[in-house]
Amino acid sequence: MNAYKALEIWTAQTLLDLGILFSIISALLHIGRPYFERILSRMTLRVAADLWWLIYIILRDGLLFFSVLFIFLNVNLDLMADIKIGLPFVPFGMVVLVISLIIKVFRNTEDYNKLSKINNYIIAFGAFLNFIGYVLVMEAPGDEYPAAKQPFWQIMKSLRSNLNPELSTVVFYITFVLLFLTFTAALYYFSRQFRNNTTDKIKGKENVQA
Repeated sequence: MNAYKALEIWTAQTLLDLGILFSIISALLHIGRPYFERILSRMTLRVAADLWWLIYIILRDGLLFFSVLFIFLNVNLDLMADIKIGLPFVPFGMVVLVISLIIKVFRNTEDYNKLSKINNYIIAFGAFLNFIGYVLVMEAPGDEYPAAKQPFWQIMKSLRSNLNPELSTVVFYITFVLLFLTFTAALYYFSRQFRNNTTDKIKGKENVQA
């Protein structure tokens, strides 16, 4: 293995690990919203309160975005053969997080309403899948541990993408189809929303002219 290939593998594995970590932190920030709101209510200065909430939003949604991006970059058959990805947990966790991001973009989840709570559950579920894939599959105990010889851990290790190309291929195809359907639904919702907004603006201009 040359230095270029080794650097590529190290970078891809590091980005994937960061994506999993970011998804877990983002899920904790979503779940911990009541704590941040309690701190916010105790701030007497408006500037400090706005800054506190802005930092919270940037961290919460920014980490969610980068977690999806970093995992998405590594869910391809070439890299799946080189690095260890917890199958099928991490790729499916990415799909779940993509759905949560789309909900955030097109629906109001900033108000603490029913949809916001549902979306928090979706994000937590996606982070949980990533956590399971990382802890039980990607970082299963090595051969120096006696427990590594147990059937459970042997099965978990067999779910690593670089050790199971057949499963990697199946998971990749399923993930690709799920992402395609998700983005198609998002595009349809965007086009419908755009048409509705355009129609409302036209009606508004007609009422003003009348």
